[in-house]
Amino acid sequence: MTVIARDTVASDHLVYAWPLPIGPECEVACSEDEQVVMCPAWMVGDRLGPGRHRWRTPDPSRPVAAFFVLTAPVEVGFDLVTSFMIPSTGQPIRLRASGSLQVRCADPGLLVAQFVGLPFDSVNEGVLRSVSRSIERMLARLLTRRVVMAATPYAVTDPGMLPGIIEELVAYNPTAGAVFGVELIRIGHLVVVADDGNSPYLALPQVNHDWAHEQAQAQAHAYNGNNANGHQQQEAAPNPAPAGAPNQYPRPPTPQLDTIRGMPAVTPDAPTDHPKPTPGPPQSTVSGELGGAKKSPGPPQSTVSGELGGKKEPARPKIPTAPPPMPSTMPNQRRAGSIEAQTDEITHPGIDQKMMTPVPGSIKAVTPTPNPAQAEARGSIMGIGVGSIGNSSSGSGSSAAGEIATKVPIGGRVLVPGPNGLLQSATVRQLLQGYYELEVGGTGQTIWVPMGGVVPE
Repeated sequence: MTVIARDTVASDHLVYAWPLPIGPECEVACSEDEQVVMCPAWMVGDRLGPGRHRWRTPDPSRPVAAFFVLTAPVEVGFDLVTSFMIPSTGQPIRLRASGSLQVRCADPGLLVAQFVGLPFDSVNEGVLRSVSRSIERMLARLLTRRVVMAATPYAVTDPGMLPGIIEELVAYNPTAGAVFGVELIRIGHLVVVADDGNSPYLALPQVNHDWAHEQAQAQAHAYNGNNANGHQQQEAAPNPAPAGAPNQYPRPPTPQLDTIRGMPAVTPDAPTDHPKPTPGPPQSTVSGELGGAKKSPGPPQSTVSGELGGKKEPARPKIPTAPPPMPSTMPNQRRAGSIEAQTDEITHPGIDQKMMTPVPGSIKAVTPTPNPAQAEARGSIMGIGVGSIGNSSSGSGSSAAGEIATKVPIGGRVLVPGPNGLLQSATVRQLLQGYYELEVGGTGQTIWVPMGGVVPE
């Protein structure tokens, strides 16, 4: 009789599909934190709990599949990047959010019923990818709305705003857009960074906090023996050696990563004692001193160069050092050269002003003939940027320049130019300050487009 059980390599998989054919009768071994869903003839059948079970198919002529569904929490990571422009300031913003969340299977039968009988090889990867895409779409809309309303990316990158973002994200149920049968347990960690989109890559900070395990990790670092984390072991002070005992040198500290035990003690060489230089006899007089009387050595006093009656400092032992090597040849003396400072104003440095200034009366100013086509083009360009968004210089004043007559309602379908120059279909999500937030196709990607840049379907 065939015995089927979860592979140890896939012990942390949310869904593990038995890869081999199953006969009409088999023995199923199920662990404590999982359920086995038997699917005879491409239908959801019996659900077996923990223990060993003997199972027989009701229709031996049809194939049988078995799915091991984990009921314990599973961690799912996500990483999203979205770009948009703040309508009020026109500032380009690129946001990147990365983190993880924990989910578990609430209904194994409902989860397996969505893909049983389909030719899927990587079932677990597909289920986890569905959860990641669901939270990425919801988090992108949440962060974009917060930045647009505050007109600054600090509304989402400030560490003090993360608790509010996570609370709002959990209230929206970020796993609602994933496969059925999976529910959210908690958000593991979240980090949000922003820039203007000029750099090719938006890097994440090195430190990424996990609020749920912050205290546990801090205690674990204190006992792992790693001195790099700042937990130095305090060594007891050695006892002083008795008088007359030979010199004893302590053994150097053993490296923390050393796994060899029983090595002989390392005895370092005795330090070399240099004899202290003996000061010479004191001189009776000092050069330039008035009075030949011998002075008794006293505490050192500060002397000034050229001071009369300065006292000689007592000789102090110094470590002999080698004199600095003398250069073979003396370096050439450099003298400061004169720099001519020009007081005349000149707009082109490095060009003689005398050659640029023509003789008065030699050149006559010629008035160029204005080009009407160029003047008209320049006037049209200047006419675009002089007005603010939503305002118009016309008599009505109720519509912006280039705005379509009718506004597309929320949920309406419009056509927008794509990256390849062709029109692509999009769905209107919201209208804010003359801009549409559009979701392109069914990918979940959101873009901001002016009201005059869309065509209703």
